[in-house]
Amino acid sequence: MSINLSQTTSQRQVLQQRLILTQELQLFLKLIQMTTLELKDYLEEQLIENPTLEETEEAKEKNENSPAEEAVDFGITGDSRLFGGESSDMPHYSSRQYMDDGEEEQAWENRVSSPDSLTEHLTWQLEVSDFTPEEKQIGSIIIGNTNEDGYLEIDVEGIGKLCLNGREQASPVAEGGLEMVSTAPDDDSSKPDEELLRKIQYVLTRIQTTFDPTGSCSRDLRECLRIQALDLGYTEDCIIIKLIEDHLEDLSGKDLFEIAEELECPAEDIKEALTVISTLEPKPGRPYYEKDPERYIVPDFYVYKVGNELQVQLNRDFPKVRISSYYRNLLKKEKSLPPEAKIFLKEKIEAAQRIMKCLDEREAAVRKIIAKIVDVQRDFFEHGKDYIKPLILKDVAQSVGVHESTVSRITSRRYIQTPQGTIELKALFSRKIETSHGKEVSFERVKSMIKEIVAEERPESPYSDEDISKILERKNVIVARRTVAKYRKTLKIPSSSTRAAQKGKKRNESKSNDETYKQ
Repeated sequence: MSINLSQTTSQRQVLQQRLILTQELQLFLKLIQMTTLELKDYLEEQLIENPTLEETEEAKEKNENSPAEEAVDFGITGDSRLFGGESSDMPHYSSRQYMDDGEEEQAWENRVSSPDSLTEHLTWQLEVSDFTPEEKQIGSIIIGNTNEDGYLEIDVEGIGKLCLNGREQASPVAEGGLEMVSTAPDDDSSKPDEELLRKIQYVLTRIQTTFDPTGSCSRDLRECLRIQALDLGYTEDCIIIKLIEDHLEDLSGKDLFEIAEELECPAEDIKEALTVISTLEPKPGRPYYEKDPERYIVPDFYVYKVGNELQVQLNRDFPKVRISSYYRNLLKKEKSLPPEAKIFLKEKIEAAQRIMKCLDEREAAVRKIIAKIVDVQRDFFEHGKDYIKPLILKDVAQSVGVHESTVSRITSRRYIQTPQGTIELKALFSRKIETSHGKEVSFERVKSMIKEIVAEERPESPYSDEDISKILERKNVIVARRTVAKYRKTLKIPSSSTRAAQKGKKRNESKSNDETYKQ
């Protein structure tokens, strides 16, 4: 009897589910939220911590011999005059502008006086979303009942009761935001129907998944972590989601081998899943906790008007990094390196490659988004804030092919220096108001029209809110009387009766002064 001991090799495909830690995606999301100053600090820290990463000599010379901003070729379709080259002779503008009558215009400057709270950040996204008025009202109730950690403190049925009972009060604040004062329903006098509950769930889901930060307005930790994991690309049947949904309380005390046995998967997969879960944010509102309001504002972008042309530049005042050729060559000599040194170098070089790749992706996304915004708002840069066009997050996201939350992350806390002053980038977004001809005008334009109407009224008979509404209607802009009242308060324009009394008092004082002078 003979036994054949010969070995044979063959190929076969095995379908195996493995966890992939999306380190690049997580790093990208972290980098796109950084301002120029934050990115500079981060890269300088990485240059110290990672020996394989070094600053290029070209970047060092530029930092020593030239200004911070660097011209960028955005490469978008449209008017090529929008973007200038490096040799352009750029003038510098004051960040403070004045109105024609000598009164200082404060509204836009006030936007950089203090950091946004979570409520303000979510409300801004709600206002420049494509929700219907009813959905925005539901959204304002949801945001108004969300605590500073980012968790919703009321259930869907409770939100429905607030909608029906009218107990959520919304009043206009600066730039059309909503100031929410919430009271929980204390009786069952009215119950929301299924249709209203479906609308509430739709709005809540969109806020949780498309607003920044992801997972805001979650009802508990499990829901919050689940939403963030799905946002990173993990699927519903993934081990991470199963751990979050069924074993979240067990992760701190239960033996991992027991959990692995219950889920019928290797313990190594459980460990990898825990690593992913540990990178998720259990408190989405944490970045918006109250901070020191005293800040230095450094523009991230520059828009200049040279002659009849607009030109755009990015602020590149941060280190330009690369992987050290010395350590690359050292790694090639693997045979002469101790095993620990080889592992250390490989990990550091991989980390450096991730940083460089994510920096390139960050810059590409920023270029596309700023190019779209500047292209749409050309009239603003030339003529001022009264000429801002309607623009919402979804418009930009669809145009450049990114998620709405990515646009929100990139535009939040960024500043742009323009011929109209230094402003927050998100100030260039504005709600849409439809006209009778089906066209759209921005919220800023309607405020400007109301201001012009009041300025042209006769002192002896000021226009009421109803009068202003009818005048706007004759100009093909449909705005209800109550909406006019809200916008008028936003502009700090007194009511018609108060204006009449003030102007009457001024006339009497002027008449009295004339009589005194004659005597």
